[in-house]
Amino acid sequence: MLKKLWLAICLAARDWRFERSLTLCAILALASMLTPLLVLQGLKNGVIEGMRERLLKDPTVLIITPKSDGGRFSAADVAALGELPGAAFAIGRTRETATDITLAAGADGTGKSASISLEPCAPGEPVLAHYGIPAPADGAVPGLVLSAPAAKALGVAPGDALLARLGRRTPEGRLESARFVFHVDAVLPEAAADRRMAFAPLATLQDLEDYRDYIEVPGRGFSGTPRQGEREYASFRLYAQDLDAVEGLAAALEARHIETSTRSREIAAIRMLESAINQVILIISLAVGAGFAAFTVSSVQGAVERKRRMLGMLRLLGFPHAALMCYPMTQSLLTSLCGFGLSCLLSLAVSLGIARAFAEQGGIACRLSLADVGLACAAVVALSLLSTARAARSAAAVEPSIVIREV
Repeated sequence: MLKKLWLAICLAARDWRFERSLTLCAILALASMLTPLLVLQGLKNGVIEGMRERLLKDPTVLIITPKSDGGRFSAADVAALGELPGAAFAIGRTRETATDITLAAGADGTGKSASISLEPCAPGEPVLAHYGIPAPADGAVPGLVLSAPAAKALGVAPGDALLARLGRRTPEGRLESARFVFHVDAVLPEAAADRRMAFAPLATLQDLEDYRDYIEVPGRGFSGTPRQGEREYASFRLYAQDLDAVEGLAAALEARHIETSTRSREIAAIRMLESAINQVILIISLAVGAGFAAFTVSSVQGAVERKRRMLGMLRLLGFPHAALMCYPMTQSLLTSLCGFGLSCLLSLAVSLGIARAFAEQGGIACRLSLADVGLACAAVVALSLLSTARAARSAAAVEPSIVIREV
């Protein structure tokens, strides 16, 4: 039985090669159907992934912050936010009025000066980690990581010193001032931020806020009233693990009655574009699948009708029904695999042409993953075998009497 099945498959393959012209036409027809579909899928992958990559190059797209700066969040509250599903990092923020300061270049403050917004950071800060910059440390001379616009406005580079002159009014109405020296640890690339800002240790910003609130900071020699109660933050900065987690985290915060500010519109736009392209590809795939099935049914059924005498001869020679069913299915499978292989080569050539044509405009990659290729190949094989089922049953139903009568 198995020997006859294998012999039928071999005979079908030789017959398939013998009819070169018909075989080549069938392969080209199949490739002409599949190539545009593969190119479209590759373009979808390239465009969507390209947009995602451009967003991920900007770590700030993953930031979620409250809309107002008047919240009351304890350290435990901020830590709990960092444990939410999809959260990567969370840190408390002091009031913006306490972190907008004027810095002057040089330890004596004789250089250029500019108003800088300070953002708290800690080890693991995603923006700094993205650029391979360690978080600045607190101390007698705390570190700063400046944005490129801030460094340009101040005319400083890593290793330079900056002076901040702080002022406050005591409860008695007296004006007081203090000097605060920072060390420039690093400068962020221009793509990281387009405003004058700097990352500073959270502990440093807490000390600055306490100084302005007339709360004593013994470690820095700032006098004031002793702190009463637990420290509370006016806001926080929460980072999502990836683009898909931003909307979920925003919804979780909304459920806690915290209105947030995110860049979810850009992320939603990518999702909508991806969904629309997927629907277009699905419609085209159904149309291509219907055309492929109709082509396969007609061509294989026609081949069976042409070869009824030969199939009857095989049946007369003792080939079982299963062997006769394998005959048209083998030829259909060979045509499908060769047509799919040719379509892959053609789509690769088209993708290279697209990449070269749009190279000067930023590049539009046409990417097909192994999963896409494998899924397409499986679909082609399955559809080919299903379309051949009727013709295979017709081949198995051929009676040897046909050959006897014609002889």
